[in-house]
Amino acid sequence: MHNKAMLNQFKLILLLIFPLSSFALRECTSTELCITEQRCNETDDSGRGLLGPRTLDNSCGFGLVCCDKEQLESYEATLAQKLLNEQKAATTASPPPLNLDFKLDYDTCDTNKLCVPRHLCRSGLVNEDGRYIIKARIDDTSNFGCSIFESCCPPGDQIDESENPMLRHLQQFQYKGCGYSNPKGLYYALEGYSNHEAHYAEYPWMVAVTDMQAKYVCGGTLIHPQLVLTSAHNVANHSSDSLLVRAGEYDLSSQREPHAYQTRRLRHLWRHELFNKLNFHNDMALMVLEQPFRLAPHIQPLCLPPVENVIVQEAMREAQCFAIGWGNSRNNTNPMDRLLKSIDLPIVEHEHCQRLLRITILGRRFKLHPSFVCAGGVQGKDTCEGDGGSPLFCSMAGQPNRFQLVGIVSWGIECAEKDIPAAYTNVAYLRNWIDEQITRAGLNLDEV
Repeated sequence: MHNKAMLNQFKLILLLIFPLSSFALRECTSTELCITEQRCNETDDSGRGLLGPRTLDNSCGFGLVCCDKEQLESYEATLAQKLLNEQKAATTASPPPLNLDFKLDYDTCDTNKLCVPRHLCRSGLVNEDGRYIIKARIDDTSNFGCSIFESCCPPGDQIDESENPMLRHLQQFQYKGCGYSNPKGLYYALEGYSNHEAHYAEYPWMVAVTDMQAKYVCGGTLIHPQLVLTSAHNVANHSSDSLLVRAGEYDLSSQREPHAYQTRRLRHLWRHELFNKLNFHNDMALMVLEQPFRLAPHIQPLCLPPVENVIVQEAMREAQCFAIGWGNSRNNTNPMDRLLKSIDLPIVEHEHCQRLLRITILGRRFKLHPSFVCAGGVQGKDTCEGDGGSPLFCSMAGQPNRFQLVGIVSWGIECAEKDIPAAYTNVAYLRNWIDEQITRAGLNLDEV
């Protein structure tokens, strides 16, 4: 009876952006795939989508339905040549110029002024490092509706786009290896912000996973121009056909960042075959993209750790570690809440973490599976709802500005409570599985 009572209290706070009720939705059969309802309807020539509304019983996730594989394969066959031609063109053509994704027709602000990028306005504030200063207290209240990367600029202070000082940085970019951060970010300095905002492009391996309507689903980590790691539980109700990956993202509410983000479709979505939906053991998934990302100052992969051993464990505990993510940004109305966040967190030794978690509602019999690594337990600092799939990474010995992936945000009890660490998928423990999937995809981490 005691165990049953404890089971009834067993209430993990899952780090998802979709509600827990989604677990009640049915799984697709072996003859079906979980894709968007729009995609299923447009491939259907039987008229069944018009005969009656699709009910919740036919759903496998928010905005998704179970769709007949044969129907999809028939439709895809008619488009195969077109898609092949598009892929060949994307592969053989010269890489398109990395435009800054700014509209030529800027929004108006104040009196006879325009919202222009700060670096294209002579009156913008610059600090001693040459970074353009964004002051939260001033800009949030009196920037006349311009985004944080813009300034309400008088016509006489505007600089022509051809004189853009950031173009040279793009043109001269040289990739030097995985895991290198951009200390203090690129171009901009945030002043007066207090919600753990990361700087722009500070951690260029962070990606946003979205659905086909560009709604945020979860975070992920770029480990190769064509490979992304995330948590299996966040994509459990998705297929490769229902997701997109966006790299170079920073502000989820804006497309006016200094450099344009890039979006890719998935070729494969492989969840760990031993992933357990009930206890989240082996909570890992690998995304193989249709086309690689073009590496740039704001888009670069993170290093992977070696296979777990005592030396690796000891090095992690002595390293400086960070977790990043957008949290539950989907319903936030404050634009500042949609900026990428960053917190420093200590790694908690496995046995010690288990002892701390046994004091919680998990109970004294709880066993922490080796596929988890713990971090946090600091009052006011933690990953929480909406951070699922995002990376926990630590500095590499002797290289303070170079990092390796240690964990993937998975689950926790409460959020940001003292002495209650959060659990992250243990990347070093699952390194062999990752290597097997990379080989399966025909890729090589050393080829970048």
